[in-house]
Amino acid sequence: MMKVQWSDELSVGVPQMDEQHQRWIDILNSFYDAIERGDRKEAVSHLFQGVEEYTSFHFGAEEQFMAEIGYPDLEAHRKVHQGLIEQVQSARARYEQGDRKAARELAAFVLSWLYTHIAKTDKKYGEYYASRQA
Repeated sequence: MMKVQWSDELSVGVPQMDEQHQRWIDILNSFYDAIERGDRKEAVSHLFQGVEEYTSFHFGAEEQFMAEIGYPDLEAHRKVHQGLIEQVQSARARYEQGDRKAARELAAFVLSWLYTHIAKTDKKYGEYYASRQA
């Protein structure tokens, strides 16, 4: 499993979304670090909660932005977001029930998913936004 580092190639060209993506990456990297260090369950649970809360916050803000600009693929994008939220919630429930592997598996999946999602899927709404500003 590998941490994600912010780079300009992840910029979607919308400052508030780029800032949120950077914050999300920081949260996920902290979660990853705690798992790798073998932090106590309480600490990992707290970070797990932070991942879940920030993921929901960011997706809500991103979907609101897409609605405001009239992004045509909003519903498909929303379904992708909902799928990840469900995976995070499921993994957190498994972790709280004693499945220590759930946190590691989720961290690996989300860090990979995040990079691909921002670099490909989110870039599309950034391009749409830029075309509407011209």
